[in-house]
Amino acid sequence: MNFSEAPEFQKDVKSLSKKWRSIPTDIEAAKRYVLPLYVEMAADVLIEEYRRGFFTGKNATVLSAGEGYEVVKMRLDVADLGRNDKVRIIFIALKTESGIHFIELYSKSDKEREDSKRIQKYLP
Repeated sequence: MNFSEAPEFQKDVKSLSKKWRSIPTDIEAAKRYVLPLYVEMAADVLIEEYRRGFFTGKNATVLSAGEGYEVVKMRLDVADLGRNDKVRIIFIALKTESGIHFIELYSKSDKEREDSKRIQKYLP
């Protein structure tokens, strides 16, 4: 599974890294949580079970899904913030191309919701 980042996402990371220096490391940690949603990591853990647990509660939600993709919004645990849930990360999982494309990172104190125009721009 390949991970990629939109140019706007890279700008978001740079901007938020000025507030919270742990952001790049936090994104790398998030990749480890996202990967088992689409790739079987162990024979004793089914993807369906992992997905059910991952999407239950307030950690993440599927914003939209279509033929071969799904758009996911998830809470990013930022080490510099502790357990405060103020940062969200948006990605598109491209099932047919076996890739995850990060498209937006934002702080809830800066804006309320994800940028739907940006999401539309990157949909397959």
